[in-house]
Amino acid sequence: MKRFATTLTLLLIFMLVFAACAAPVAAPEGDAAATEAPAEEAADAGAADAAADGDVITLEFWHAMSGNLNDLVDELVARFNDSQDGIVVNATYQGSYDDTYNALLAAFDAGGAPNIVQNFDLASQTMIDTGRLVPAWQLMEADGYDASVFVDAVRDYYSDENGMVGMAFNSSTPLVYYNADMLAAAGVEMPEGSMSFSEFKALCDQILAADDAPPYCVTFGQVGWYFEEILANSGGLYFNENNGRTGRPTEVVFNQEQGVEVFSFLTGLISEGYAPNLGNTWTDTDSTFLTQQAAIIFDSTSDVSIIQNSEFQVDTTYIPHSDSSDRNGVVIGGAALWLIDSGDEAVNNAAWQFMKFLAEPAQQITWHTGSGYFPVRKDVQESEEIQTFWAENPNFQTAVDQLFTTPTTLDDGTPNYAVLGGRAGPFPAIRRLIVEAYSRVLNDGLSPQEALDEAAEKANDELANYNAFFE
Repeated sequence: MKRFATTLTLLLIFMLVFAACAAPVAAPEGDAAATEAPAEEAADAGAADAAADGDVITLEFWHAMSGNLNDLVDELVARFNDSQDGIVVNATYQGSYDDTYNALLAAFDAGGAPNIVQNFDLASQTMIDTGRLVPAWQLMEADGYDASVFVDAVRDYYSDENGMVGMAFNSSTPLVYYNADMLAAAGVEMPEGSMSFSEFKALCDQILAADDAPPYCVTFGQVGWYFEEILANSGGLYFNENNGRTGRPTEVVFNQEQGVEVFSFLTGLISEGYAPNLGNTWTDTDSTFLTQQAAIIFDSTSDVSIIQNSEFQVDTTYIPHSDSSDRNGVVIGGAALWLIDSGDEAVNNAAWQFMKFLAEPAQQITWHTGSGYFPVRKDVQESEEIQTFWAENPNFQTAVDQLFTTPTTLDDGTPNYAVLGGRAGPFPAIRRLIVEAYSRVLNDGLSPQEALDEAAEKANDELANYNAFFE
C-alpha cells in the first residue's frame, strides 16, 4: 500500500501491450465454461505424468513481501514444492509493490515475465487491461472451484463481470490501534464499533484533558489510503460510473460532499492539534505511538509490529465514519496473485495449482497468524486453530470482524459500490494527488474543498489520458 507507480509508467505499459498484440483478458462472448483451461483432475494428472517422465514444470513467482513476510512466503512455497513432485516454484522478492509492478512492466517489454506475480490492489484495472492474464475465473469454472469460499468483499474487489480475475492472497484493512493503558489511566473508555467524526474528536478531548495526557491524541501518515477507506466507510464514492465498477470512470467524485467532510476531518485533526504533522510517512507515526506521544494510531492490520513492539497494552477498534452517514464498512487493501499467460497450457495449469494451494485453509491460517493479513476465506474463521489464536490475540479478530461485517450489497440488493473500492487505470497516480492535497491545506492554506477541487482537476486529466487508449 505504501508506494506507487508514476503516470508515465502506467502509459508505458499500453505502448508495450498494444505493440505486442497481446491476447484478450477474458474469454470471447458465449459459453464461458468452454475455455481451454483444464479441470483440476487433468492438471493433477498432468503434473504427475510430468514427474513420471522427469519433466518437472518450473514456475517463477514474483512478490513484494520483505523481512519476516519474505520468510513466510518462502515457507509456503517450500510447503507446496514438498507436497508434490511435478512442479517447482521459485519465489523471488522484487522489492516494494511499486518495484514489483515496474519490474513486471519491464519484463513485458524485454521478456522474462514471471508465471505468477503478486500485484497490489490499485493496479487491478491496469493488470486487467494488459491482456497478459489468464483470469482466475476461467480456471475456477473449468475446475469446478467454488469462489464463494472467499470473503465477499475480497472476492468482489478482484472481480469483473465474469468473476475473480486476480486470486486473493494478502488482504488488509486499516484499524484504529490505541494505548489501552493510557486510556484506562485517563478514565476514558473506547466505544465499541465505528465512531462518527464528532464522537472521535470527543474521545480525543477526554484523552487530552487527562492529567498525564500525551502531546497528541492520534497519529497517522498523510497517505491516500486512509482518505479512501474513511470515504468508503462513510458511503462515499471515489469515481463516477459507480466507482468505476460499471464503466471506465471519466471523473473523480471525491471532491463532493462526503469527500469534503472526510478530508476536513483528517486535515482538521492535524490543524487543530489532535495529531502531529508528520507528512507522508508510515514509520514516524509508528514511533510516535510506540513512544506514547499519541494515544491512538491509524494503521494497517498487517502492521503487527505495533502490537509486538509496544511496552503497553494495545487494543483495536474500527475506523471512523462521517457525521452525516452510518458505518458502511471497509475496502480491502493488500494484493492478489495474477497468473501471467505463458502460452503453455500445462505451465498455466501448474501455476493455477500453486495459486489454489495458497488459498487453502492450512496456508491461509499460517499466513494470517504469521503476518497479520487476514484470511481471505470464510471457512477459516470456524477452525479450532484460528478460534484459539483469536482468543489469545483479539486484535487479529477485530480486523476480520470489521471486514466480515462490511456489506457488499445494500438493503435493496444493489451493489454497495462504496466498499467495493474504486477501479481506474491511473489510480496509483491519482492517489498521489491526495497526498499533495494534504500539503495544500496544511502548508499552503487552501481549504479542504479547494484542495480537493484542485486534485480532482488533475485526476480527471489522468483519467482522460488513460481512457484515450481505449477510444
